[in-house]
Amino acid sequence: MIRPASSVIRYARFFRLTQVRGVLDYGAGRLRNALYLTGEGFQVYAADVPEQVKALAVHPEAGRLAGILTVGELPRAGLCVDLVLSTFVFNILATRNSRKQYLENVVANLRQGGLFLIEVNSRHDDIVPCASLLQHYYSCDCNARSYTHDQLDRELTPFRFERICHYYCSHAVAALYRLTD
Repeated sequence: MIRPASSVIRYARFFRLTQVRGVLDYGAGRLRNALYLTGEGFQVYAADVPEQVKALAVHPEAGRLAGILTVGELPRAGLCVDLVLSTFVFNILATRNSRKQYLENVVANLRQGGLFLIEVNSRHDDIVPCASLLQHYYSCDCNARSYTHDQLDRELTPFRFERICHYYCSHAVAALYRLTD
């Protein structure tokens, strides 16, 4: 099995202590986080784009999940989960409208007071844009945005999210939010 995101491992105990049961892994990819959390006793739904969902449906361990949904099904799904998980997805959404739709889907499937764990690319402001191949690895991906915790706050606050905590690692920031009334 592929190693889950460090933020998922880091907060799994907290999720158990706060009575998290239902989880939506939004942008589940190859199920690394979904299967880890399922193994930890959580009821996990996986959601991704239709092409990826087709691949997930035939995954040998897909039967362990509570369900697999396409992103198109999320606005009407009403899962009412305790936690939505997003690792390295939000930063690849290219347009403001796609980020807005993504966050609307999070809110539509998260219970009031529920948690939202988001992990995205982050880079220090002192890194200059790279002009040569792989010279500054973390600034080379022209297709992915980088965020600070303050930038995430500005994106998520209009959707009634309040940050509980955050941490940085070498290339990412992970932040945990609560959906407020």
